[in-house]
Amino acid sequence: MTADSRLPERQFADGQIPIAVQSLCSELSRSGQLYVRQISAFIDEIAPGPGSLVYVHANSLGVQLDGLEPAVFSAIDACTNLQVAQIYLASTAAGALSFVDFFVRRFPFSIQQIRTLRHSPFYGVAGRNDRHDFSAILAQRGILHTLIADKSRDALYSITSRLLFSKMTEGMNGPASEREHYRALTQFLLYHNNYHSIPWLDGNTPLQKLKSFDGYAPLHSFCPFEEADPRTDFRTSEKWKAKESKCQAIDNNSRISEFIR
Repeated sequence: MTADSRLPERQFADGQIPIAVQSLCSELSRSGQLYVRQISAFIDEIAPGPGSLVYVHANSLGVQLDGLEPAVFSAIDACTNLQVAQIYLASTAAGALSFVDFFVRRFPFSIQQIRTLRHSPFYGVAGRNDRHDFSAILAQRGILHTLIADKSRDALYSITSRLLFSKMTEGMNGPASEREHYRALTQFLLYHNNYHSIPWLDGNTPLQKLKSFDGYAPLHSFCPFEEADPRTDFRTSEKWKAKESKCQAIDNNSRISEFIR
C-alpha cells in the first residue's frame, strides 16, 4: 500500500475530514433543513391552530389477548403533534366512536376537523352504514369528518404516522398482559407529548408548541390518562368547562351508547 493510498485513512484518523466530504455533509444538512422548513410551512397552512385538524389512526397491536386482536387508536393534532391514544380489544366502529368520546374530552382544545382513512372502522363496508353513523355523531359535536382516499397522497397522514405508538411488545418476555400494554402506552404518551423534540416543530415538543399559542401557558404537562390539576391544567378554565358541558349535552342526545353496549 502506497503512502498516497493511506492518506484518507490518516486524515480521518487525525480528525481531518476531506473537503469533499465536508461539502457533501453541508449540502445534505442544508437539504434536510429545507425539507423540515417546508413541512413546517405546510403544517402552518393546513392546520394553523390547535384542534383545527386531528388525524385519527387505528392500528393492530400485533398480538392477541384472550383470543382477540387489540388495536391502538391514536389521535394526533396536526398543528402541535399533541397525541392521545387508547387500546381497544378490536378495531370496530364502536371502538372508533368510544375513542372519539375519549379524546375530545382529553385534548385541551376544541376539535374542528377529524381526518381518517376511507375504510373500516371509520367508513362502512358494503351494506352497512358505519360511516354515516360515525360522521353524523361527529357532526352533532360540531366536528367535520373528512376522509383520505389515498394515504400516499396525504402528506400529513404520512407525517403523523411516524409519531404513532409501535413495537410496544419489544423486550417483553412472553405474552404481555393488558396492564403491561397500558403501562407502555402511558409511558410513550408522557414522553411524546412532553419531551419529544420534533424537527418540524422547530425542535419543540408538542407541549411547547401548544404553549406558543395564547391561553395555554398554564399547562405544565400533558398526559391523557391523568386528571386535571386545578392549579396548572387548562382544562379547569371556564372555556374548557363550557366545552365539557356541550359534550355532555350532546352525549345525552346521541346514539353513542347504542354502539358501545
